[in-house]
Amino acid sequence: MIQRDPVHRYEQESNSRSAAAVETLESFTAALAPQLGAAWSHHVIPTPYRWSHSDDRLWEREEGVLWRALGRDGDHKLARSFLTHAHGLQLCVVERPHQVDEFLVGAMLPAGVFEYDTTDHPKAIAVSGDPVRAGAAVRRRLLPYYRHAAVRVASGTRFKQASRVVIGRSSDGRPIADTVMPRAIRVLLHEDGRWRLDPGTGLCVTDINAPCTPEALVQEAGDRLRQLGFEVVLTDRNPLEIYFPSPPPARTAPVAAAPPPTPGKPGRAR
Repeated sequence: MIQRDPVHRYEQESNSRSAAAVETLESFTAALAPQLGAAWSHHVIPTPYRWSHSDDRLWEREEGVLWRALGRDGDHKLARSFLTHAHGLQLCVVERPHQVDEFLVGAMLPAGVFEYDTTDHPKAIAVSGDPVRAGAAVRRRLLPYYRHAAVRVASGTRFKQASRVVIGRSSDGRPIADTVMPRAIRVLLHEDGRWRLDPGTGLCVTDINAPCTPEALVQEAGDRLRQLGFEVVLTDRNPLEIYFPSPPPARTAPVAAAPPPTPGKPGRAR
């Protein structure tokens, strides 16, 4: 009997997902972005089984409607769309399960923030499929709380590193930048789309179709950031390896030598 790999089966289900559903999400987020302001842009990420780390950056975690919807319907079935603000804010949009023409919109951790603290997280909301009404709901019920929480969590977790930007390389050799300051993020994200915010890491990465060489992109970004007074650190490593350094190897305590055996009493010769 041939045993079928369940992972492969789920991947097939994901790949065979209706193109119309993804197209619906794409058209909705494209229409929603301008309703939130000119600084918002969008893109839809294809949804594989065993979703990327972007779900780990959902700010509400297990407590909110968006997280529960993803868990109930299975992460291999729902496509995700991300609305990105030039200051490093990011919203996740999915279709609302079992509700026709409705969507869920939730907040991601801000760019450069990798740790959850005690700051009250902004709660995801359900919106209608009308982009105008949905935009009004997001502006009124989500964004004010999101902006306030983002300022608190960024200043609380990385205050001492606010003036530093680390530009390194991803595993595939592309430039990748770690920064928490909205002003620095805006420099990267507003440069003709050459950089984008990766929802899975919270880092700024260069677009795969960028017209310049990686070296030119790094040089250009570094020069602009230094002109604004930022400290720019260049490295060949992933910036997360610097933010989360590996612990030093454990040092074993030296083992004391055993004392020499005490000579016994001489035996009687027979």
